[in-house]
Amino acid sequence: MSKNKKPAPKNGKPQGAKKNTGGAARPQGTPRPQNQNTAASQWTSGSKRKKSNLGVIALGFVGLIVVLAVLIFVLTKVGENQTTSSAEPVILTSYDASNQPTLGDPDSNVQIVEFGDYKCPDCKIWTETVLPELQTKYLDTNEASFQFADYPFLADDSMLLALGGQALYEQNPEYFWAYNKAVYANQDTSKVRESWVTEDYIVNLVKENVPDADIEKFTNDLKNKTYQAAVDADVKAGDDSKITGTPSIFVNGTKVENPTLENVEAAIEAAKAS
Repeated sequence: MSKNKKPAPKNGKPQGAKKNTGGAARPQGTPRPQNQNTAASQWTSGSKRKKSNLGVIALGFVGLIVVLAVLIFVLTKVGENQTTSSAEPVILTSYDASNQPTLGDPDSNVQIVEFGDYKCPDCKIWTETVLPELQTKYLDTNEASFQFADYPFLADDSMLLALGGQALYEQNPEYFWAYNKAVYANQDTSKVRESWVTEDYIVNLVKENVPDADIEKFTNDLKNKTYQAAVDADVKAGDDSKITGTPSIFVNGTKVENPTLENVEAAIEAAKAS
């Protein structure tokens, strides 16, 4: 819009024209306009400029509407693509189920896999509340199997705890589950991101909760990181499966979003019916 537009005359007369009262004479000394049509031509010119400016404004307004329409269309398409992408299921990838701690029938048609970190408070809650319900209903009846995979990422000592579990599993699979329970029972939720777990702490934990384990072998395996490759394989499977946190629960290779008991059971029943 032009900023140089002259103000429109009031009451249909050129600006500056004096009102004719009918009897008052023009004061002496006041010059008479050189051209009687000058005021009218100024008014006509002003009207044309006004119409021209209104046309520019209207054209700009239409252009703005077009731009907004295009922008809305583009944003809508982007939103649709994001929704479609987020709705795509997360699939378990590069996972080797042949050498993992397992509950239930490993040959079952329904396979549940948890990726967990022993320092994860949500993993503790899930293991102590959801897993026992699943075990009673599906694992003890051999309708499904459950496997634990390591995904240590919260702190450096998460890896140490994972190595301890793997070392006990290699000794005896039953030892692993006693260790799993003991670690979560002694989890310090105030130190999730702090590295406070030591080799001595884990060895003492095993002595107290897995008394039949070969402590000397366990201590050496933990110190020498004997089963690092097995833990690394779990981590790679988690990364390849694009998990973003723990616990991440998969049923027959598909991740269960928000893995509450109800949601996991629904996924299990769907897998059983397929």
